[in-house]
Amino acid sequence: MKKLFIIVVMFISIFSLTGCDGSEEVANNDFVTVQANEDGNIIIDTKDITSVATFVNYKVDDIDRTIIQFIVVRGTDGKVRIAFNTCQACNPSPNAYFVQIGDYFECQNCGNNFHIDKIGEEKGGCNPAPVEEKEEKENQIIINSDYVNSYKEKFRNWNGRVK
Repeated sequence: MKKLFIIVVMFISIFSLTGCDGSEEVANNDFVTVQANEDGNIIIDTKDITSVATFVNYKVDDIDRTIIQFIVVRGTDGKVRIAFNTCQACNPSPNAYFVQIGDYFECQNCGNNFHIDKIGEEKGGCNPAPVEEKEEKENQIIINSDYVNSYKEKFRNWNGRVK
């Protein structure tokens, strides 16, 4: 019986030391800032996008300082995905934004999780709002700033990370 107790304690200790508790850490994401060009387009370079999302910040204007943020990530199929970093159902809560945990994105308002391959794919419900009006070229996503600016109210009281 004593040997069994020692084996169980050793087993529990090994799992405690190796961190095998089933949890994953928040990803160490990159943050970049973009501006509209002279044609009124926002161009996002995608050649270095990986499965660790890049959060792209776009400042609407200098007067109210509203920042609209995109999630840009490469799915498991190699396709680059893009969505506004706000939850379609939880907005206008200031916590209606997502953080990446492993291959999932978690809404900071309600806690729902979405797989990396769902980003930018689903309309309606509790998930990141897809960017529907965009042009995709080799290593670029091009979005008209007027379309992006139409999302300004959804980001006015937003508390997401912008680094």
